Amino acid sequence: MRVSALYRFPVKSFSPERLDAITISDDGRVLGDRVFAFRWKSVRPSDPTQWLPKTNYASLQHIPELAKLASTFDHETGILSISDPAGGMSASGDPTDTSDSAAISDALSKWYAQTDSYARSRGRGGFVLVGEGGRGTHQYHDTKEGRTTLHSQPSIDELAKALAVESLDGLRFRSNIVIEGCAPWAEFGWGGTRLQFGDGGVAMKVLKPVKRCLATHANPESGGRDLDILNTLTRVIGQDVPQFAVSMTTVSGGGTVRVGDTVTVLD
Repeated sequence: MRVSALYRFPVKSFSPERLDAITISDDGRVLGDRVFAFRWKSVRPSDPTQWLPKTNYASLQHIPELAKLASTFDHETGILSISDPAGGMSASGDPTDTSDSAAISDALSKWYAQTDSYARSRGRGGFVLVGEGGRGTHQYHDTKEGRTTLHSQPSIDELAKALAVESLDGLRFRSNIVIEGCAPWAEFGWGGTRLQFGDGGVAMKVLKPVKRCLATHANPESGGRDLDILNTLTRVIGQDVPQFAVSMTTVSGGGTVRVGDTVTVLD
């Protein structure tokens, strides 16, 4: 088995960075991953550092149109850029600068007000950009622990067959690590085992499968809901609850995972 692709998602629910290597911190998170989010204006936590469930943020579960936005974050200059390739919205700046952050938040809020999701939600309010871009401890994963996630390409291919489609874009599942060279669904049998990435590289313990939501129904290019992933996982694949990919944490410290690294099941 080997690593075939690596992804980092600087902004929660926005487009990924495809990388040749990712760095895993000692606590099992991908550095630079989910370091920004757009929180609903109506949500005002007493402690801004506290972890909140994804329902408090702009997410693909409720706003599938987010998938069609282009977003980049320059980790060296600290500049975040978000735009709609179809036109109508473009904003960039330093999210840690109050003025820039407000301008980016306002641009996304105005864009959202024109979406079908806004109409379905009966006009739920706009957003506030939050996060420190990896300069602090704030991260906005779906779980408080912020685990690294992995799935296999053979599992994607097998799910495509169940959906009766020619191919399936694995970005629907927003995993950090994609591997190949194993049997379909093999990763689901690795719970409690350790995976070694590379020759003497970082070792990670597989924890459990990742439960899935409506975010997986959003086409990564069009932003429309087009495939019934959840019911296919349960009614066709036979899962009790819809799950895809597995979460992992470090065993004895972090390290680097690279595309092409071998993947070995240790125990």
